[in-house]
Amino acid sequence: MTSFVVVELRHGPVGRIPHAGRRVPSAIGKSRAAGPLALGPLGFDGDTVADRRHHGGPDKAVCVYPAVRYDGWHARYGAPLARPAFGENVLAGGVHEGDVHVGDVFELGTAVVEVSQPRVPCYKPAAFTGEPRLTVDLRTSGWTGWYLRVRQPGTVAEGDVARLAARPAGAVSVLALNALRYAEGDVAEADLERAAAAPALTDDWRAALLSRRRR
Repeated sequence: MTSFVVVELRHGPVGRIPHAGRRVPSAIGKSRAAGPLALGPLGFDGDTVADRRHHGGPDKAVCVYPAVRYDGWHARYGAPLARPAFGENVLAGGVHEGDVHVGDVFELGTAVVEVSQPRVPCYKPAAFTGEPRLTVDLRTSGWTGWYLRVRQPGTVAEGDVARLAARPAGAVSVLALNALRYAEGDVAEADLERAAAAPALTDDWRAALLSRRRR
């Protein structure tokens, strides 16, 4: 059964990061929580987002990133990435994008959460880490992490184990969804439609998948 441990728990205010010769607002550089955090429908206490169009809100209340991928980036680039490179609230141990499916429901601390979509790569991880290859490499690797929506508020602490409580029949993994969206060339329309039909998938992701159908 899929589960993961909360290795790090992070939150924080909007700051600024360098990009294209200026400093842009971003909450990517979240701080390690000093203790347990309350988790509500819009995320953890004390957490914020700068770009509300692409981050945050009920469907993207919590950003999760798998700890094992930092080892992969280190091997790929020859140096570690600064953390939290992806603005993650939860650094998850023992799991990666191939293990987690949209619609998965986890008991996390005293909260209950649901996987809603993969994290969409943007320029800010590259700006935060100073690694310009990162935006493209996130798409080609599928190592994006994922978002959670909150089905039941509660409290989460480092060391908590998130245990899978339910998985919809026919659920598609985060890694497979990334492959469908970012693969070069044509993708089977039946696969796109099956993935887009997942009730738990966010509307933005559903539209992005269906837009890849041949016209």
